[in-house]
Amino acid sequence: GSGTQGSFSFGNAGGRTAFQNFLTGNAGGVCGSTCTYTEPTIEVASQFRFQRYEFYVQDSWRPRPNLSLDFGIRYSLQPPVKDQNDVLTNFSPALYDRSRAPQFTTPAATTLLVGSGDFTNGIVIANQNSQHGRGIYELDKNNVMPRLGFSWDLGGKGTTVVRGGWGIYYDQALIGIFLQNAFVNPPFVSNPVVLNPQLSNPGAGTSRTAVPPVALIASSDPFVTPRTQQWNLGVQRKLYSRGVIDIGYAGSAGDNLIQPVDINAVLPADVVATGGVINTARPYAGYAGITMRQTTAKARYHGLLVGFRHDAGRAGLLSIAYTLSQTKTDATNDRDFIDLPQDRTNLAAEYALARTDRTHVFTANYVYELPFFRDSKGFAKEVLGGWQVSGITQFWSGPPISRVVNGTTNGSRRGIRVNQVSDPFADLPADTPGGVYYFNPGAFAPPADGTYGNTGRSIFRLPGVNQWDITLSKNWYPSKGTRLQVRADFINAFNHTQLDPGSIQNVCNVATTATSCAASTGNFGKITGTRSPREIQLGVKFFWN
Repeated sequence: GSGTQGSFSFGNAGGRTAFQNFLTGNAGGVCGSTCTYTEPTIEVASQFRFQRYEFYVQDSWRPRPNLSLDFGIRYSLQPPVKDQNDVLTNFSPALYDRSRAPQFTTPAATTLLVGSGDFTNGIVIANQNSQHGRGIYELDKNNVMPRLGFSWDLGGKGTTVVRGGWGIYYDQALIGIFLQNAFVNPPFVSNPVVLNPQLSNPGAGTSRTAVPPVALIASSDPFVTPRTQQWNLGVQRKLYSRGVIDIGYAGSAGDNLIQPVDINAVLPADVVATGGVINTARPYAGYAGITMRQTTAKARYHGLLVGFRHDAGRAGLLSIAYTLSQTKTDATNDRDFIDLPQDRTNLAAEYALARTDRTHVFTANYVYELPFFRDSKGFAKEVLGGWQVSGITQFWSGPPISRVVNGTTNGSRRGIRVNQVSDPFADLPADTPGGVYYFNPGAFAPPADGTYGNTGRSIFRLPGVNQWDITLSKNWYPSKGTRLQVRADFINAFNHTQLDPGSIQNVCNVATTATSCAASTGNFGKITGTRSPREIQLGVKFFWN
């Protein structure tokens, strides 16, 4: 919940230090506005209730002994989330009336005048003014999910099998996105501030007459159930007695996926038009940012998947998997502040490689028993024979960079993506002790006031994975049903330096008058960390039945 206890803050005033004002309890009321008391009006405790109903019919048919067909259809009904205490809230642009917005106290428009206008302008409250009763979004009744699949044994000998399938799936949205509305939005979430309070009677102070605009979290209405289509087609072939290869194609298409959009974000040109006053340039005056979780995103995946397995029995095994794929989306929705579109009026510009995209993924795992002294006897067999090498080898493409943004304090440019003016991988500056330059900062420049940067999301790829994990082990069998094993695990066995893509510095901090990011403060353009170095673990294990 939001907490039940109030909070005092004491400052220097009235000829006393902050600690003296605390010790005296602000007796005499000399602290003024430097001392405050804040207390939530209520404790917001959400008790969600929701139902989900699923109905399905399915059948399998074998028209021939070597051919199987599967059919099915599923229907899902997911009534809107409700709260036992009806604390669910939302923001509806259709209910907002700009003429009812609270007044700003100064031309800088940083605070609102308490008592002026409507501080719940456009707010929807469950079981009060919501057109959906105790819910805050419309019930989606269109969740029909057909499924098809087949398996065909070519020749009927089990050596070559073709498989395929297609289906539609609907996903119930995370309940937390509605929970956050309840813990952020007015009117239930309110923390009045009393100025010049006394410890003996905090309410005896004066109420604050100016408050900053609050940020909201909202959910789109209608809130369409997110949908995913998935399909695949593949063939599995037995190459020889111990070897099998599997080649397939898999794809998916996600629609009506959750996309966070700050519908109250300022447009750079509007900020310039208002002389840099951000809050008056917002479309919904009286509020700060309004993060709308709306079901407008999409995702597309296509992948070629190849697998090979050789099973040599006691001698060992080898399994190789390779995927060539591409994943594109306009919102991965794992961190709102990254997924927020640069331009709320042009959501299509956000469609790019997803941060989960890896073009090449190669993974091999293997077990091999060394043949030396395996058939010997006595000391040679016990000490030198029966050693086994196993491991996992991975070569993966790196993730795309999420974005490269401007970090200057100028309100019309802060957080906006930069301009690319040259090749970011040409003429890299010399490395410094603080990190390795991965791209050239001078290849980027802050956009001009009133404009967006010309770069999109995922404009280049970060370092990938080159990892060898190897184990050397030896087993002894002291008696029937027991086994003693000694082993050495070499993680990143060759101690290959792998740059950590998560440490990339992608914010250009330069003066507002700068025309290049070359002089950016901090580590812009650098990777400042690496993945783990080689680690060796030694162990002894004893097994018994």
